[in-house]
Parts: sequence; C-alpha cells; structure tokens
Amino acid sequence: METPEERFNKLRTICWNNAITAFGIAYIFDKKAQRHGFYTNLLKVFGIVVPVAVGATALGYGMDSKVLKAIIGLAIPLSILQLIFSVLAVVHKWDDELAYAFEASQDLSLLSDSFKKLGNLPPENYKELDDRFEILNSRLKARTQQNSKHNIKEWELRMGMRYALREFQRPCIGCKETPTSMKSTDCDICGKFDKSINYKIFKP
Repeated sequence: METPEERFNKLRTICWNNAITAFGIAYIFDKKAQRHGFYTNLLKVFGIVVPVAVGATALGYGMDSKVLKAIIGLAIPLSILQLIFSVLAVVHKWDDELAYAFEASQDLSLLSDSFKKLGNLPPENYKELDDRFEILNSRLKARTQQNSKHNIKEWELRMGMRYALREFQRPCIGCKETPTSMKSTDCDICGKFDKSINYKIFKP
C-alpha cells in the first residue's frame, strides 16, 4: 500500500511527464504552423506576382511586344500550378490547419508550463495538488482529442519527443540517452525522423 508521501511524489512525477508530453506536442504544432504558413504564403505570392508581372510587362513594353508574349507563355503554366495549389489548399483546409496549429501550440505550451510549475512547486496539501492536477489534466485530454483530428504522424511524435527530452534533460526510455541535439538517431522513440521532406524544409 502506498504511503501518503509516495502517493504525493507519484502525482508530481505524472505532472512532470505531462509537462514533457505537452511541450513536445506544442513543438509539433509549431512546426505544422510554419509549414502551413509557408504553403499559404507561397500561394498568395503566386496569386499576386503572376498577374502583376503580366500587367507591368504590357504597360511597359506594349501589347504587341515579344517580351509580353514570353511573359504570358511563362505565366500560363504558373497559373495552372497556382490553380492546382488552390484546389489542394481548399481540399486540405490549409487556412484552418494553420489557425489550429497556432492555437494548439500556444495552448499546449501554457499547459506544459502549468504542469511544470505544479510538479516543481506543488502545494503541501495532497488534495489541493490533486484538484489542480485534475483541472490541468482535463484540459490536456480535451486538447489531445482535438489534436487527433489533425493528422499527427509517427515521425512527428518522435521528433517532438526528442525536442521535449532535450529541453527537460530527461533520458529516452528507448535508447536510454538524454538528447543534446535535434540530430535524428535510430531510436524508435526519439529518432528516425530525418528522412521526412517536411522536416528537412523546417529543420530546427
């Protein structure tokens, strides 16, 4: 049977574990926000640059110039590419994903800080500690349910785990090492993420 002290320390340990988990997933959504922001901004740039380039060329060189014809010849495939990206943006809801990624990253960062403070400086009374933990844990569970709708990949979870373990200076349960960098390893828990195209584009 657990002693009051053991039960108290056990709950503190859970607080620290939740702080690490929330921190890692916050990092994942921060990277998702960067990716979706890059794609949506690129789409906006193409939507402005192509017609402006055609209009400016027509204004500067005249409607019958060879330069304008060359620009239009270039603008046509770019416009088709933009159309394809626009369809992808609508189908995959890039704007919605971007907004959610920002919201989730901020909320999870706050939850991580709250769990960390609770684990580091808990109230002396176990009942108060348990009550505060339950409030935070309910928020984390609700956020986790929402996150499940936003396609977190296995390689992202491993990357987030490594980032959190490095931040909190905790050893990985798989390789037993405490990460000192974000260089991917062969570990099934905190590695095997460097082959992702998305990771290479937005490498930390």
